[in-house]
Amino acid sequence: MRSTNNTVRLHDGRYGIMLWVLLIAGTMILSACGSSTSSGGTPQSGSLAGNWQFSMSNPDPAYPSDQLYGLQGGFLLQKNGSVTGQAVYTVSGITTSNGQWAVCNGGSAAITGTISGQTVTLTAAAGSQTFALTGTLGSNGAITNATFTTTGGTAVGFTTCGIATSTPLTWSATSIPPLTGSITGNFHSTGTLGVSGLADQNFPVIGSLTQGANTGASNATITGTLDFTDPVTLLSTYPCLSDGLLSVNGQISGSSVILQLIATDGSIVGQIGAPAGTGKASNLGTWPVIFNSTSSGNVLQSQRTPAYVVNTKACPFPGGSADNHEDSGNICLALSSTTACQQPITLSPAILIFPSQLLGSTPTTQTITLTNTSGSTLSDLTWNPQNDSLGDFTGQPNYSVGTTEGDPCAAVQPGSPFSLNAGQSCAFTVTFTPQQSCPFLPFGTPPLGAPPASCPAPLTASLTVHTSASKDSDPDFRVTITGAGVSFIESSTRELDFGAEATSEASLPQVLSFTNHSAHPVLILPHSANCASPLPRPLQDNGEVSGLQVVSNGPQSPNQIISLTDQYSCDIDSTTQQPNFQLSSDTCSGAQLQPQATCSLEVRFVPQPVYFQFGAAMDYFLELNTLQCVADNTPCEIDSGRFPVELRANLPSPLRMAPGAGLDFGNVAVGSSSVQQTITLFNDPADPKSATVNFSSRVGVSGNYSETDDCPFGLAPGSSCTLTVTFKPKALGFNQGALTINYTTDKTVGPQIQTVYLRGTGQ
Repeated sequence: MRSTNNTVRLHDGRYGIMLWVLLIAGTMILSACGSSTSSGGTPQSGSLAGNWQFSMSNPDPAYPSDQLYGLQGGFLLQKNGSVTGQAVYTVSGITTSNGQWAVCNGGSAAITGTISGQTVTLTAAAGSQTFALTGTLGSNGAITNATFTTTGGTAVGFTTCGIATSTPLTWSATSIPPLTGSITGNFHSTGTLGVSGLADQNFPVIGSLTQGANTGASNATITGTLDFTDPVTLLSTYPCLSDGLLSVNGQISGSSVILQLIATDGSIVGQIGAPAGTGKASNLGTWPVIFNSTSSGNVLQSQRTPAYVVNTKACPFPGGSADNHEDSGNICLALSSTTACQQPITLSPAILIFPSQLLGSTPTTQTITLTNTSGSTLSDLTWNPQNDSLGDFTGQPNYSVGTTEGDPCAAVQPGSPFSLNAGQSCAFTVTFTPQQSCPFLPFGTPPLGAPPASCPAPLTASLTVHTSASKDSDPDFRVTITGAGVSFIESSTRELDFGAEATSEASLPQVLSFTNHSAHPVLILPHSANCASPLPRPLQDNGEVSGLQVVSNGPQSPNQIISLTDQYSCDIDSTTQQPNFQLSSDTCSGAQLQPQATCSLEVRFVPQPVYFQFGAAMDYFLELNTLQCVADNTPCEIDSGRFPVELRANLPSPLRMAPGAGLDFGNVAVGSSSVQQTITLFNDPADPKSATVNFSSRVGVSGNYSETDDCPFGLAPGSSCTLTVTFKPKALGFNQGALTINYTTDKTVGPQIQTVYLRGTGQ
């Protein structure tokens, strides 16, 4: 040992150099002989270990072009010269039942083989079919000069399932780098406005993805996170996610990726991509996404729309809360690159929000700025504004959009092409002149318009800019515009709910008030004793329209159904000539309400015989008609003739509710619990159908509400119990819910229902 150390010390310069030369030469020899590890990565010359995307020629000339054939993608392991692994495969054939092409064989094919120098020999056992493949491994991470033969296959129910060939056919394979690293890119919504309300909006996202170990299976795991929060405000920029965060869990096979999208509460809320080897949409409607190499870097990219689907209650939907809230579209997610998925333009702000504004007040303006971020001139730009609705009473738009004098977009007409140089910007001026607070009539079940409880309804518009330079297949970029119009006169509540009553029995009164929030007096038209059906909406002060009138507007009502938005049917029983909802102590009808002044009235539910004949819960509206503007100097308002208050009443029942059949919790901070409110149930012994009420199940609860009660299993006539309700909103915005009380009596046939309507707003 001492002698060896002396030799190194005496000759360390010469022997050290020789040692390094030997080490480098040995490494080169080992590499050429196929030395590798089992980890994923881009194979070097002589190594097959990693993720591969295969492409195979089809021996059947009749094989349709839209059907995948042969090996698709998978992972290989190499130990010295031996190769093992698996790959997804798909083979289609002609069915015996209808003669159509369909997948007859698919799954995971076991792969064995060898590599000698650069020569690759593989055998893939794909169900009933075997592929024998040879090729040359290049230093560029690709297998070329490759041919294969196949034994063909069979499948029950198919006349053909991959034909045999001894004539060599071409194939190739490309190594896929690990999908590990930081992610920067976009979700680009392509859902129509009738589906998501987010059509063509672009949502930037950052995050990270990590690819699991190569085990020689047909796929490897992918995990990671996606973040849509604004780095300055720390608020979510994606409406479907209140916190802007997602985790992902999925897999990669070849270049095909599928990821489940998981919210912070652990629920699965969507998906990116489709299973490898299918080439078709998944059961969620998403199509495959591909992780491939572009001139700008490695990118996870849409091949066909939609590449992603997100389904949460927070996703906006113009049609109302009963519809499916879903967003879908294209994606471009760049791996370890800030430019590969950078869109060519930006529109700022991404969403334009106007504060609520009194109708008829001075119009307000804001600006949307378009900037060319592509690094080169864009010459195919166009812009188009869209108003989603006009005023019911004026027929005028709520918004107008124009260009700003002096900038590159000045005087460019909507739809006309224009150019922007790299880094250049132009501005669009948006003017908000609200025409109404809510739609005139919320028709249908559920209402097609906004229910009064959620008024004032959002008034929406959009600005869309088109450019073919988009990083995905959607060339349109949209900014949504939203605001709310506030009527001069506002009601103290948008909904009154009444429990059941016996025929001609009057409920306790519920008080309703109206306040003039404007700086001008407003004339409420006088009450009309003659309620003909139908009546036109008030277009002027003609003295023939009732200032306060309860009317119906849809199939929940026993009265005539009126399909026109400028007509309605009065709440009058045809036999008694009395209304079901009766007004008293009315200080509003005929009053000229001064600024900030309030008037009031009482509403009672007094069910008439037709109520019991109809056999359904009642749904009416209290119309407030004011003098509509016909001259500049008239004390008037722009949206006269609204339906500001909805009136509901439960089905006939011996159960009474106090103070009523509805609870309004007002505004409550998201994640916080409201003050508790209570409803008392009383079994009315005076009701002709009074009997012991037997509760058939626990009280059902919908919405962001919780309930406790002291109700026994049975409630005898004259007895009462109490329901206690708490509101805890999970998201911003109006939240409707209900308590459903299921019961039976010996005087009724089958189960019966009573409802308590719940309202609150998360803020």
